[in-house]
Amino acid sequence: MKTKSGGFSNITTIILSLVALIVLGIVLFTSRSNNDVPIDEPIPVASPTIKIDSPVSGQEVNSPLAISGQARGSWFFEAVFPVKIEDLSGNTIAEGRAQAVGDWMTSDFVTFDASIDFKVIEKKNAEIVFKKDNPSGLPENDGEFRIPVVLLPAAPDDFIKTGNLIQPNLGEGTWYLSYEEPGKPGLEAVLVFSDESRCKSGTDTVVCDTGKFQAGQRVEISGRRAGDMVLVSILTLVEQEPSQKKEINLYYYNPSLDKDASGNVLCSRKGLVPVKRQLPASITPIQDAIKLLIQGGLTAAEKQQGLTTEYPLSGFVLKGASQKNDVLTLDFSDPNNKTGGGACRVGILWFQIEATAKQFPGVNIVKPLNETLFQP
Repeated sequence: MKTKSGGFSNITTIILSLVALIVLGIVLFTSRSNNDVPIDEPIPVASPTIKIDSPVSGQEVNSPLAISGQARGSWFFEAVFPVKIEDLSGNTIAEGRAQAVGDWMTSDFVTFDASIDFKVIEKKNAEIVFKKDNPSGLPENDGEFRIPVVLLPAAPDDFIKTGNLIQPNLGEGTWYLSYEEPGKPGLEAVLVFSDESRCKSGTDTVVCDTGKFQAGQRVEISGRRAGDMVLVSILTLVEQEPSQKKEINLYYYNPSLDKDASGNVLCSRKGLVPVKRQLPASITPIQDAIKLLIQGGLTAAEKQQGLTTEYPLSGFVLKGASQKNDVLTLDFSDPNNKTGGGACRVGILWFQIEATAKQFPGVNIVKPLNETLFQP
């Protein structure tokens, strides 16, 4: 009986231990479900009032950060709501606004997008913070949604070139860099500036103001290639010694010098007037001179002296040039047909180019590659 009683006691102890373990497991599981979210569980990218399509939770992102999603109309005020990027300590890295795409005055979901520039020097964990716009200031109208992302530093600059600033289409405000590579003269790149672009002159570094650029300025551009464009990081103004510059003439037209005895304007070469300019020394001085001419570039004082020009012409650019013996052939692009018109106008436009090119030794004849240009 003693042996049997001891065996029964052992069985009872085992059963009670198993029951205790099961109860403890249930308690721990319930506590974890109610209070703790495991780190490796995915963080949602949607709530009842906002859905984020891009980026996804935990995604590695570059600047500018493109954001898209949908939010209830109540999130917007005047079609926008604030968005910012914070580090994990709550410090603001960058801010922007989400813009509604379409009608935002609705209780339904409204598509939105946003673009935020940021700058980090190393890979950094952060959060995108979406804030419901709340002009009332009432706490009950607040709303916030967060998703984690990993910010990546900007790729190193892969474009570092020195050349001249040009603006083929003056009214459009787009600047180009005209530069050279061995065996490849006359290259051009579209310059794209952002709030992060900096311009340096001597010891001064400021945010670039493209409205202060001047055609023909010698600059060094550091940035990143994006097809035919360069995203500018730094523009450095190159100060050249006088010995590194070449003085040339650009020819403009003064109608008061080109009249017959009756006072009629003759529209001839007689009205051309040379105006001195300086160009950086290069292996393509003729092209550089003509590119500068077709920028226009008359000063207020020169205009007061009676000098005129119809340049720049929208879309009109010099693509290249070739010379055989004493004949210079110029390759122009004129997609908007701006070189046509009346005989007087067309003649003066061409005479300016011809005279500017003929000042260079060895050039006696100048003609356009496309002979349909400069025709009345």
